[in-house]
Amino acid sequence: MVRRNFYPAEVQPAYSGRVLWRGTTEAAPFLTGRSMIMAGYANRKFVAYPIREVSPETGRALINWVADVYIGGDVPMARDWNRQAEKSTVLHHFRDWHFEWLDIPSLIEGAGAIYEYPLVDRDPIPRWAFGRVALLGDAAHPMYPVGSNGASQAILDAAAVSAALADKPDPVAALHAYEAARLETTAKIVYSNRQQGPEIVMQMVEDRVPNGFDCLADVISQEELAEVASRYKIVAGFDPDRLPAKA
Repeated sequence: MVRRNFYPAEVQPAYSGRVLWRGTTEAAPFLTGRSMIMAGYANRKFVAYPIREVSPETGRALINWVADVYIGGDVPMARDWNRQAEKSTVLHHFRDWHFEWLDIPSLIEGAGAIYEYPLVDRDPIPRWAFGRVALLGDAAHPMYPVGSNGASQAILDAAAVSAALADKPDPVAALHAYEAARLETTAKIVYSNRQQGPEIVMQMVEDRVPNGFDCLADVISQEELAEVASRYKIVAGFDPDRLPAKA
């Protein structure tokens, strides 16, 4: 609402042609029991990770999962936090995704409810600070949920606001300093996430061996993986070699 006050002519969020289905399922833990996994490629991807400890009574964990599929089209369905989808709609895209360590169709089938969201973001805007008011987090730079940056960048925004307010007695000047520190950086992340961010490695593998592989190292090297991750860490502000200087 605050952003709309300053940008009343802003158009609807930009739709990617992709839909996210989200759910939680009580299921047997997979891999280490604390692992996060991503399977697939740009147009069909599945993410899963536990959000509760394994129950000693049942031996099961509560697993959060996201199914990300390219549907196409220019106009998304109406955005609604409570919009539910049929399990069959999601299963259609992942029916044969059975791994030795995780049965994705069973995970989808076991969800109590599945919620549907169009994958959208907004183009970067030229200004966040307006006198004693400033935008932060998703209000300032809504982006695709790549690299957990919806939350992470809001945390970095908050740190920058805190530092600016502590450094400058004038709150208006402080908010402009915060804007100067964060606006360009987050714009780069918005654009990078539209190109899949670090998840581009999944598409690289898909492009090279669309029919599958026996050994990942034969398809993509550790050096390539490390280079992609390092490049994104620098863009997102997570590069460990640069964090001490910021602190």
